[in-house]
Amino acid sequence: MSTLLFVIFACGQKEAEDTSSQEVDTATEDTGLEGSTGGLGTTQLWSADTLPDLTGTGGCSDYFVYAKNPEDTLTLHISGSGLAMEAHQSDSGVVEYTYTIDPMTDDIQPVIVAQQGEFLNEWSCNDAAINEPRIDLEHPAISGTVHVTVTAEGEMTDWGEVPASVSIEMTDVCFDAPESFCIESYSIEQYIGWMPG
Repeated sequence: MSTLLFVIFACGQKEAEDTSSQEVDTATEDTGLEGSTGGLGTTQLWSADTLPDLTGTGGCSDYFVYAKNPEDTLTLHISGSGLAMEAHQSDSGVVEYTYTIDPMTDDIQPVIVAQQGEFLNEWSCNDAAINEPRIDLEHPAISGTVHVTVTAEGEMTDWGEVPASVSIEMTDVCFDAPESFCIESYSIEQYIGWMPG
């Protein structure tokens, strides 16, 4: 039963060329926080210099967006909930929000996580994966600003698709890791709202 639910929430493979732009902070910032999960004894590969390696991007659902390196051993996952539907229901067809990331608040949008491991996006927007992802280290975002704009595209379907495009702009986003790192500036645009098929 759990496998069936996983497939329902996964999304069909639709990977795009890199449409992101980035600028990374060349100096790591000491936030004084530790708390990476998994991979005991694993060397942290994420740093301020990692972002340019994330040349593959994709997106689906309402909403999930990722950027990954060619080997799929480093990835950035950005997810939220319901904005494509909200865009379709709005008079303008566009919704726009700016979020301040703070783990101490109840605001759940967006969730931003940097991961390292293997096959990290095997099941991301894919309903026919072969390999199981292995997460060695995971670093959640703990501070920074994120601006999200979602624009409705086309028509909603009877089977639950809410086609839209999302633009995400991150500024000074820092991550909880033993060797702290921050993303000074990063933007990504993706098509979302579609389901596996």
